Amino acid sequence: MKDIAKEARLLDEPGGTQLRLLFCGPFEGREVTWDALLITLDAWQRAHPDSTIVQNFIDVGGETAEGIALTVGVQVDRIDLPAVRKTMMMIRQYKRLRPGRHLYGPRFG
Repeated sequence: MKDIAKEARLLDEPGGTQLRLLFCGPFEGREVTWDALLITLDAWQRAHPDSTIVQNFIDVGGETAEGIALTVGVQVDRIDLPAVRKTMMMIRQYKRLRPGRHLYGPRFG
Protein backbone atom coordinates (compact mmCIF):
# COMPACT_ATOMS: atom_id res chain seq x y z
CA MET A 1 0.00 0.00 0.00
CA LYS A 2 1.27 3.44 -0.98
CA ASP A 3 2.16 5.92 1.80
CA ILE A 4 0.42 9.18 0.89
CA ALA A 5 2.75 11.15 3.22
CA LYS A 6 5.68 10.32 0.91
CA GLU A 7 3.97 12.39 -1.80
CA ALA A 8 4.36 15.53 0.32
CA ARG A 9 7.39 17.68 0.89
CA LEU A 10 7.53 18.21 4.65
CA LEU A 11 9.05 21.57 5.52
CA ASP A 12 8.97 20.93 9.29
CA GLU A 13 9.55 17.86 11.43
CA PRO A 14 6.45 15.87 12.40
CA GLY A 15 5.48 15.72 16.06
CA GLY A 16 5.10 19.39 16.95
CA THR A 17 2.04 21.59 17.25
CA GLN A 18 2.32 22.69 13.63
CA LEU A 19 3.85 21.47 10.41
CA ARG A 20 4.24 23.11 7.02
CA LEU A 21 4.18 20.98 3.89
CA LEU A 22 3.67 21.08 0.14
CA PHE A 23 1.53 18.52 -1.68
CA CYS A 24 -0.48 18.26 -4.88
CA GLY A 25 -4.21 17.73 -5.22
CA PRO A 26 -7.32 18.81 -7.12
CA PHE A 27 -8.91 22.22 -6.60
CA GLU A 28 -11.64 23.86 -8.66
CA GLY A 29 -11.16 21.49 -11.59
CA ARG A 30 -7.36 21.65 -11.79
CA GLU A 31 -4.35 20.10 -10.14
CA VAL A 32 -2.62 22.50 -7.72
CA THR A 33 0.18 22.52 -5.20
CA TRP A 34 -1.04 23.19 -1.68
CA ASP A 35 1.23 25.38 0.45
CA ALA A 36 -0.17 23.96 3.67
CA LEU A 37 0.11 24.63 7.37
CA LEU A 38 -1.31 21.97 9.68
CA ILE A 39 -1.80 23.25 13.21
CA THR A 40 -3.37 21.95 16.40
CA LEU A 41 -6.40 23.89 17.62
CA ASP A 42 -4.60 24.62 20.91
CA ALA A 43 -1.66 26.18 19.05
CA TRP A 44 -4.05 28.13 16.80
CA GLN A 45 -5.90 29.52 19.80
CA ARG A 46 -2.64 30.51 21.52
CA ALA A 47 -1.45 32.30 18.36
CA HIS A 48 -4.88 33.94 17.81
CA PRO A 49 -6.27 34.67 21.29
CA ASP A 50 -9.22 36.64 19.86
CA SER A 51 -10.25 33.78 17.59
CA THR A 52 -13.66 32.24 18.17
CA ILE A 53 -12.80 29.02 16.33
CA VAL A 54 -13.71 26.03 18.51
CA GLN A 55 -13.82 23.31 15.88
CA ASN A 56 -11.67 21.86 13.12
CA PHE A 57 -11.25 24.16 10.15
CA ILE A 58 -9.88 24.44 6.65
CA ASP A 59 -8.81 27.88 5.43
CA VAL A 60 -8.15 28.15 1.69
CA GLY A 61 -6.25 31.34 0.89
CA GLY A 62 -4.71 32.89 -2.17
CA GLU A 63 -1.78 32.01 -4.39
CA THR A 64 1.70 32.00 -2.84
CA ALA A 65 5.09 31.51 -4.46
CA GLU A 66 4.77 27.81 -3.53
CA GLY A 67 1.10 27.20 -4.43
CA ILE A 68 -2.28 27.86 -2.85
CA ALA A 69 -2.20 28.77 0.83
CA LEU A 70 -3.98 26.25 3.00
CA THR A 71 -4.30 26.21 6.79
CA VAL A 72 -5.90 23.24 8.49
CA GLY A 73 -6.61 23.37 12.22
CA VAL A 74 -7.28 20.03 13.88
CA GLN A 75 -8.12 18.86 17.39
CA VAL A 76 -5.08 16.68 18.01
CA ASP A 77 -2.23 16.90 20.51
CA ARG A 78 0.46 17.03 17.83
CA ILE A 79 0.85 17.00 14.07
CA ASP A 80 2.36 13.59 13.41
CA LEU A 81 2.50 11.53 10.22
CA PRO A 82 -0.95 9.96 10.75
CA ALA A 83 -2.40 13.50 11.01
CA VAL A 84 -0.55 14.46 7.81
CA ARG A 85 -1.94 11.44 5.97
CA LYS A 86 -5.53 12.04 7.13
CA THR A 87 -5.39 15.73 6.24
CA MET A 88 -3.93 15.13 2.77
CA MET A 89 -6.58 12.52 2.04
CA MET A 90 -9.37 14.79 3.29
CA ILE A 91 -8.22 17.75 1.18
CA ARG A 92 -7.82 15.61 -1.92
CA GLN A 93 -11.30 14.10 -1.50
CA TYR A 94 -13.15 17.34 -0.61
CA LYS A 95 -15.35 17.78 -3.70
CA ARG A 96 -16.63 21.34 -3.23
CA LEU A 97 -13.65 22.99 -1.58
CA ARG A 98 -13.66 26.74 -2.23
CA PRO A 99 -11.62 29.73 -1.04
CA GLY A 100 -12.39 30.84 2.50
CA ARG A 101 -12.93 29.15 5.86
CA HIS A 102 -14.72 25.82 6.23
CA LEU A 103 -15.60 24.52 9.71
CA TYR A 104 -16.18 20.81 10.21
CA GLY A 105 -16.64 18.24 12.93
CA PRO A 106 -17.80 18.71 16.51
CA ARG A 107 -17.34 21.92 18.49
CA PHE A 108 -14.74 21.80 21.29
CA GLY A 109 -14.42 23.76 24.50
